[in-house]
Amino acid sequence: MYLFRSRRFAPLLPALLLLTALVTLVASPAKALGHSAAGAAPVKLAPANVLVTAKGATLYVFALDKPNKSNCNGTCAKFWPPLLVPKGAPPAAHMSGVTGTFGVAARTDGTQQLTFDGAPLYTFVLDKKVGQMNGQGSTASGGYWWVVVAAGH
Repeated sequence: MYLFRSRRFAPLLPALLLLTALVTLVASPAKALGHSAAGAAPVKLAPANVLVTAKGATLYVFALDKPNKSNCNGTCAKFWPPLLVPKGAPPAAHMSGVTGTFGVAARTDGTQQLTFDGAPLYTFVLDKKVGQMNGQGSTASGGYWWVVVAAGH
């Protein structure tokens, strides 16, 4: 899994974000992103290898999470809704064109959260349109948030 952590990408980030947003909006019209934590939709790969929900909401990881363990609960989870999967319905471990493994992690409230290479996945409530990445580099809830960029085959 590759995340925008490197400073060498910092000068390119605004252009990449704009390009990703424009291509995504052209490819699929903006619609309600549905940040509800209930019932995860399948994940797909957007331009620039960004992982998004089926509705186009950008997916994030939280630097304070541990492998297969979320540290974003309560108020944090209201702003960063976890991407949940129904119990007994495990996701496919692999996705065509993506190097990495999907799985689930148990949350403190008993729900199951989708993970990518062990990192719990979240959306961000301030991403209102397809392609938005308003949470990238945020330091909310005591740690950094990063857009998930998957390595392709």
